[in-house]
Amino acid sequence: MNTSSLSLALVALSCLAGCNKDAPAPTTPTAVTSASPTDTGAAAGDGSGAASGPRCETDADCVVSCARAGDCCDQLCPPCDQAFHRDELAALQQWRSQSCAAVSCPVAKCMAPKEDSVARCAAGQCLVQRVPRAAEQ
Repeated sequence: MNTSSLSLALVALSCLAGCNKDAPAPTTPTAVTSASPTDTGAAAGDGSGAASGPRCETDADCVVSCARAGDCCDQLCPPCDQAFHRDELAALQQWRSQSCAAVSCPVAKCMAPKEDSVARCAAGQCLVQRVPRAAEQ
Protein backbone atom coordinates (compact mmCIF):
# COMPACT_ATOMS: atom_id res chain seq x y z
CA MET A 1 0.00 0.00 0.00
CA ASN A 2 2.83 2.37 0.81
CA THR A 3 4.48 1.75 -2.58
CA SER A 4 1.24 2.34 -4.50
CA SER A 5 0.58 5.58 -2.60
CA LEU A 6 4.10 6.77 -3.39
CA SER A 7 3.65 5.84 -7.07
CA LEU A 8 0.32 7.66 -7.21
CA ALA A 9 1.86 10.74 -5.61
CA LEU A 10 4.74 10.71 -8.10
CA VAL A 11 2.34 10.41 -11.06
CA ALA A 12 0.21 13.28 -9.76
CA LEU A 13 3.30 15.40 -9.14
CA SER A 14 4.65 14.76 -12.64
CA CYS A 15 1.28 15.72 -14.14
CA LEU A 16 1.24 18.98 -12.20
CA ALA A 17 4.80 19.75 -13.21
CA GLY A 18 3.77 19.53 -16.86
CA CYS A 19 0.89 21.99 -16.43
CA ASN A 20 1.47 25.56 -17.48
CA LYS A 21 -1.27 28.07 -16.71
CA ASP A 22 0.62 30.96 -18.31
CA ALA A 23 -0.34 32.09 -21.77
CA PRO A 24 1.84 30.64 -24.50
CA ALA A 25 4.79 32.75 -25.52
CA PRO A 26 4.25 34.85 -28.63
CA THR A 27 5.54 33.28 -31.81
CA THR A 28 7.41 36.42 -32.77
CA PRO A 29 8.90 39.15 -30.64
CA THR A 30 6.99 42.37 -30.33
CA ALA A 31 9.22 44.95 -31.91
CA VAL A 32 9.35 48.66 -32.47
CA THR A 33 10.85 48.39 -35.94
CA SER A 34 8.99 46.64 -38.70
CA ALA A 35 9.64 43.47 -40.66
CA SER A 36 7.93 41.62 -43.45
CA PRO A 37 6.05 38.35 -42.76
CA THR A 38 8.84 36.28 -44.26
CA ASP A 39 11.79 37.85 -42.41
CA THR A 40 13.49 35.79 -39.72
CA GLY A 41 16.30 36.15 -37.24
CA ALA A 42 18.01 39.46 -36.63
CA ALA A 43 16.18 41.16 -39.47
CA ALA A 44 12.74 40.31 -38.11
CA GLY A 45 12.13 43.45 -36.11
CA ASP A 46 14.52 42.90 -33.22
CA GLY A 47 15.12 46.62 -32.88
CA SER A 48 18.51 46.43 -34.60
CA GLY A 49 17.31 48.46 -37.59
CA ALA A 50 18.52 45.64 -39.87
CA ALA A 51 15.08 44.84 -41.27
CA SER A 52 15.00 44.60 -45.03
CA GLY A 53 12.25 46.11 -47.10
CA PRO A 54 11.14 49.61 -48.03
CA ARG A 55 12.92 52.47 -46.32
CA CYS A 56 10.90 55.47 -45.21
CA GLU A 57 11.71 59.01 -46.23
CA THR A 58 9.12 60.90 -44.16
CA ASP A 59 6.82 60.21 -41.21
CA ALA A 60 3.96 59.91 -43.73
CA ASP A 61 5.55 56.68 -45.06
CA CYS A 62 5.03 55.01 -41.65
CA VAL A 63 1.92 53.73 -39.88
CA VAL A 64 1.36 52.42 -36.37
CA SER A 65 -0.38 49.07 -36.12
CA CYS A 66 -1.13 46.44 -33.49
CA ALA A 67 -0.35 43.83 -36.16
CA ARG A 68 2.76 41.74 -35.53
CA ALA A 69 5.07 40.72 -38.35
CA GLY A 70 4.73 37.03 -39.22
CA ASP A 71 1.88 36.52 -36.74
CA CYS A 72 -1.83 36.09 -37.43
CA CYS A 73 -2.87 37.76 -34.18
CA ASP A 74 -2.54 41.41 -33.20
CA GLN A 75 -1.00 42.76 -30.04
CA LEU A 76 -3.72 42.49 -27.42
CA CYS A 77 -3.88 45.95 -25.85
CA PRO A 78 -3.12 49.44 -27.11
CA PRO A 79 -1.09 51.54 -27.42
CA CYS A 80 0.34 49.59 -30.33
CA ASP A 81 4.09 48.89 -30.37
CA GLN A 82 4.71 48.28 -34.08
CA ALA A 83 5.47 50.78 -36.83
CA PHE A 84 5.45 49.62 -40.44
CA HIS A 85 6.24 51.21 -43.76
CA ARG A 86 2.80 51.46 -45.37
CA ASP A 87 3.86 49.00 -48.12
CA GLU A 88 5.04 46.46 -45.52
CA LEU A 89 1.74 46.69 -43.66
CA ALA A 90 -0.16 46.11 -46.91
CA ALA A 91 2.00 43.02 -47.58
CA LEU A 92 1.39 41.75 -44.04
CA GLN A 93 -2.36 42.21 -44.43
CA GLN A 94 -2.24 40.34 -47.75
CA TRP A 95 -0.26 37.50 -46.13
CA ARG A 96 -2.76 37.36 -43.26
CA SER A 97 -5.72 37.15 -45.65
CA GLN A 98 -4.12 34.10 -47.29
CA SER A 99 -2.61 32.41 -44.22
CA CYS A 100 -4.70 33.19 -41.16
CA ALA A 101 -8.32 32.34 -41.97
CA ALA A 102 -8.37 29.32 -39.65
CA VAL A 103 -6.57 31.02 -36.74
CA SER A 104 -8.48 31.98 -33.61
CA CYS A 105 -6.82 34.90 -31.85
CA PRO A 106 -7.17 35.74 -28.14
CA VAL A 107 -9.22 38.73 -27.01
CA ALA A 108 -8.35 40.81 -23.97
CA LYS A 109 -10.21 43.30 -21.88
CA CYS A 110 -7.83 46.26 -21.86
CA MET A 111 -7.54 49.40 -19.80
CA ALA A 112 -7.73 52.69 -21.66
CA PRO A 113 -4.21 53.60 -22.75
CA LYS A 114 -2.50 56.58 -21.13
CA GLU A 115 -0.30 57.14 -24.19
CA ASP A 116 -0.76 57.17 -27.94
CA SER A 117 1.66 55.72 -30.46
CA VAL A 118 2.88 57.90 -33.32
CA ALA A 119 4.81 56.57 -36.33
CA ARG A 120 8.07 58.35 -37.07
CA CYS A 121 10.70 57.88 -39.77
CA ALA A 122 14.28 57.89 -38.43
CA ALA A 123 17.31 56.92 -40.53
CA GLY A 124 15.08 55.18 -43.07
CA GLN A 125 13.32 52.99 -40.47
CA CYS A 126 9.79 53.34 -39.16
CA LEU A 127 9.73 53.68 -35.38
CA VAL A 128 7.06 54.13 -32.72
CA GLN A 129 7.13 57.19 -30.50
CA ARG A 130 4.91 57.27 -27.42
CA VAL A 131 3.20 60.55 -26.64
CA PRO A 132 0.88 61.46 -23.74
CA ARG A 133 -2.76 60.97 -24.63
CA ALA A 134 -4.58 64.23 -25.24
CA ALA A 135 -7.24 65.02 -22.64
CA GLU A 136 -10.73 64.48 -24.03
CA GLN A 137 -12.94 67.53 -23.88
